[in-house]
Amino acid sequence: MTGDLHRPEYPQITRAQWAVLSAWTDQRCENMMEAADFVADLSPEAKDFLKGADGDKIKQLNEQLAFYSASRTIWRFLWIGGGVVLGIVVGVSQLVKAFGDHFTVKFK
Repeated sequence: MTGDLHRPEYPQITRAQWAVLSAWTDQRCENMMEAADFVADLSPEAKDFLKGADGDKIKQLNEQLAFYSASRTIWRFLWIGGGVVLGIVVGVSQLVKAFGDHFTVKFK
């Protein structure tokens, strides 16, 4: 086959196969192996999700993740706010008690 640079003489390899193999650099091969390892390490549920994922599912998942993140922020704010309010209530009650010990009002 003329025009193929350094093409080994394997009768079982086609021109298309050789074109693909000759275009692979070491980095491309390494990237492909990393991708294969990544997919192999996925759980069966994750593989099924990715196989059936379309644009709408991915969009819905992103929206749900954003909602979850926002709700965590709101709950954190509410917990901190509740702690501050509780601290203020306890502090005011202790202050009223301290003033009450020093200043008593006597009714006739």
